Amino acid sequence: MIRDARGGVALIGALSLTTLVGMGAFAVEATRGYAADATNQRIADSAALAGALAYNVNNNASEMTATAKAVVVAQGLPASAATVALVTDSATAKQLVRVTVTTSVPLALGRVFTAALAYDVTAVGSATTTTTTTTAPPCIAALSSTPSYGITMSGGTSLSAPGCAIDTNAGITVPWGTYITAKQANAGKSVDNPGKGLTTSPTANNIAQNKANAASDWMKDNTALKTALCQVNKLTGGTDADYADYNTACLTPLVTPTSYTNTSTEDWNLNYSPAPNVAGFRTGNSTYVIPSSGTLRQIRTLTLAGGITAAFQGPVDLRINAVDMSGNGLTIGDGDVIVISTFGFNSGNTITIGNGNHSFGSLAVTGGRTLNIGTGNLNVTGAITMDGGSYIYANVSVGNTVAIGNNGTNAISIGGGSKLCFAGGSGGNCSAPSAAAGTFSANGQVSTSGGSTIVFPKATTHVINGDLSLNGSSTFGSGTYVIKGGFTNNTGGTMAGTDVTFALGGTFTLSGGTSLDLSAPGAGASYGIPGLLIATKTSAATLIGGGSGNKYAGLLYAPRSDLTLKGGASMSAYGSNCLMMILNTLSLLEGGAASTGTCSGLSGSSSSTANVALFK
Repeated sequence: MIRDARGGVALIGALSLTTLVGMGAFAVEATRGYAADATNQRIADSAALAGALAYNVNNNASEMTATAKAVVVAQGLPASAATVALVTDSATAKQLVRVTVTTSVPLALGRVFTAALAYDVTAVGSATTTTTTTTAPPCIAALSSTPSYGITMSGGTSLSAPGCAIDTNAGITVPWGTYITAKQANAGKSVDNPGKGLTTSPTANNIAQNKANAASDWMKDNTALKTALCQVNKLTGGTDADYADYNTACLTPLVTPTSYTNTSTEDWNLNYSPAPNVAGFRTGNSTYVIPSSGTLRQIRTLTLAGGITAAFQGPVDLRINAVDMSGNGLTIGDGDVIVISTFGFNSGNTITIGNGNHSFGSLAVTGGRTLNIGTGNLNVTGAITMDGGSYIYANVSVGNTVAIGNNGTNAISIGGGSKLCFAGGSGGNCSAPSAAAGTFSANGQVSTSGGSTIVFPKATTHVINGDLSLNGSSTFGSGTYVIKGGFTNNTGGTMAGTDVTFALGGTFTLSGGTSLDLSAPGAGASYGIPGLLIATKTSAATLIGGGSGNKYAGLLYAPRSDLTLKGGASMSAYGSNCLMMILNTLSLLEGGAASTGTCSGLSGSSSSTANVALFK
């Protein structure tokens, strides 16, 4: 073989040369093509993400295209190298920004085998355009992860949250015949939706299951909320482990009423056979007129016999130990009036006191009588008790404060048919709460019976050192209400208030057909906490039932309480208002219904996050 001089090996080598050159050309061109494809894919992906972000912000296809092509140009390619389109993926129904980048790769060794001078390399990048509100406060956040379901529906109930999300760290159950509508639903456990009663819009099936940290207490660190709950802690003596300082570093708004003394030993008995010390004030058979003295007038006991009418002309500076009113009427002019013990009457028609500072040991009005008190500070060291269709009109005005003590339990107790109005006007005008620059303070329980009426004044702070148990009609003047105990209404009536916030030590319970119309302060309100309607850290259950039909505007903050609506009860936002809830769990049973909406005045509630991502 070595000595063989024939040309067979050379021939074989010559024939193999074409194959070797072709393989080399393929290797070179493939390497250059792969490099171009990787570069194009990177540019297409970047451009698609940029275009999706632009579309989320502006919802404008022209700006989407311009932004995507700007990224392509920034990478050294001409804008014509990319095509941009807004498409919908048929398999997932997701909206995508699709960018196709095409570049030409010149042939090198490959030109040996073809007349072509170059070949095209194309890469496609796609990104979703979804905008989600998962980082924004939802309409409903049910925080407990312990039960199987944190939001429970049964018995033909409905929950409407069309403009926002509902979140729970447990699951959601929506049995047949129940309905939830929301923009989005996030659950830490499974979602039971056999009848497809849970629907989301505008994105269908926007439902996340088994999601970590699906619900959060996004309101907890709000400074105004913390301060109000700190004042509740001062009343209850409690602490809150949710805060490093246990939320007790504040002052109580509770005001102790001022106590007065009187050393007089002179009694005034206004009757038909007057004693010498008062006979000179008698102007008729049954009338007395006491002129202004210009100095402090002190009386131990003032008694008006049946049928007697008396008038103290102003200005007055009057200090009396006790008033025994059995006469037809008593009028006291403008000035300071102090009754150290009981100012009570169960006889006579009307007592009218002019403008000035007013203080009473206690106020007890029964038997259908009327007490009109002019503008000025009101101080009651004991309690206010009313019964038998009686009326008290205290015309609290700008700059005035109210401080009420107690009788051991109650600060205010109103029987059926009676009215207590801290409002302007008299003779039945209980419609418009007036303004009080200082604190309204009641050092005990406030309770009313069915058929009664109470109107609270406007005040920066209202404090009730006990339960607020209202079984009649009530109107709440604007401001924050700091309540040691619970807030209940169990027998019906109406409850209304604008720009109000209630911070409770207990729970919030309604039943018996109560009609409620309450709205939290707006962002620019002078009173209360913007956006916050009711706040409590109690772990006691909250019940709204018995056909209660209620309109709310604001946030119901009860992160440790299980809220149940049942028996046809309803909670709803109305008009352009909102209703949001942070709860432990939420249950809608037996025809209960809730309608919610986001509160834009709450910090962060209007924010959203553009959730763009590469697709495939």
